[in-house]
Amino acid sequence: MVDKTKMKDKMGRYITQGLFLELGYSDFAIYTLEDEDKEYKGRTYPSIKKLYIEYADLEEYDFSKEYFVNWQHWQRLLDNKAIFHHIEQWREELMHSLRGEALKKMIDIAHDTNSFQATKYLIEKGWMKKQVGRPTNEEVSAERERQARLKDEYSSDISLLAEHRKK
Repeated sequence: MVDKTKMKDKMGRYITQGLFLELGYSDFAIYTLEDEDKEYKGRTYPSIKKLYIEYADLEEYDFSKEYFVNWQHWQRLLDNKAIFHHIEQWREELMHSLRGEALKKMIDIAHDTNSFQATKYLIEKGWMKKQVGRPTNEEVSAERERQARLKDEYSSDISLLAEHRKK
């Protein structure tokens, strides 16, 4: 179990980057961002990615309470660009993992029960079909946020390139 009292600094603020061995600027590190637990200077750091995938909490609420101080602490981590990049990758990997498990169950159902619907879904590759029509508000919002993050991250590079082209 993680000692959550070490997840706040002396001023009572949530520690974010400092919790991770690869991003930390102090001795606060509790986790590693690697795929597997990591041994460093005689101490084992649990892989937060591995814990996230194993926990499989799509809403992330229970996960945040289990491995961080609380939901607000998790929100602070999501607001941190260096950490959010990793969390996005974990989310994508978790979705693929869950889809893979669901497909295995669908194959078992089709095989064991001769379910017409399960067999049809597998034959027609139902998991690969893209929805047609207008994207959902969530998809539009997510794309807008992604574009804004990219703009923030690369705007200075684009400005330098534009200045270089003018010369």
